[in-house]
This record gives sequence, structure tokens and C-alpha cells, in this order.
Amino acid sequence: MQNQGISTYHVTMDDSDKLGVKPEVLVSMYTAIDAKARQLAPQDFKRELVISQDGRIKSRFYIRVSNRMAPHLIAAIQQQADSESGIGMKSYFYKLQEQLMSQMFTGVKDVIG
Repeated sequence: MQNQGISTYHVTMDDSDKLGVKPEVLVSMYTAIDAKARQLAPQDFKRELVISQDGRIKSRFYIRVSNRMAPHLIAAIQQQADSESGIGMKSYFYKLQEQLMSQMFTGVKDVIG
């Protein structure tokens, strides 16, 4: 079996007042996603996820995640989206999932091609 190694994906999400959600609310949502992803992941993968907030633009978040941790992060994002009642927040988290999955599948395309 071929050893694929570990890839890292980088995603930036910026609300830019489109939803009008306070940065503190986004922080609590990202904290919940981070905790859930780590809960779902095996012990060895838990350190392969970093979610941080921009120091200047408080509605901007950076996510760095390994290919091994990414499926657990996607599941946690899905659970967060499912728990939201507003369509705006649901679509925000669906966009986050879409950005992450597009990076994952781009890597697969590169390997296949």
C-alpha cells in the first residue's frame, strides 16, 4: 500500500458583515466546531487542526487542517450547520464545507491526473 503522507489544507472565512453576526458569536461557533471535531477524531489526529481569528478583522477566521483531520472537521461543521435555524448561518457553514472539500478534491485530482 502506498503511503500518501499528510497534506494540509488552508481555508479563510470572512463574514464581512454580510450576515451581521457579531464576531463573538462566530468565535463561539468556531469553538464548538473545533471541540466537536476533536471529539470525533482519533487521539493521534487532534493536534492537526488550528482555527484562529484574524487580529485586525474580527470576522475573519483561518483554518489549517490535515487531510487526516479534515473528515472530522467536515462532520463537525455539518452538525453546526444542522443546529442553526437561520438560513444565513446555514449557508455560511455550507460554504465553509465547500471550500474545504474543494481543496481536498483538488489534491485527489492532482494525484489521479
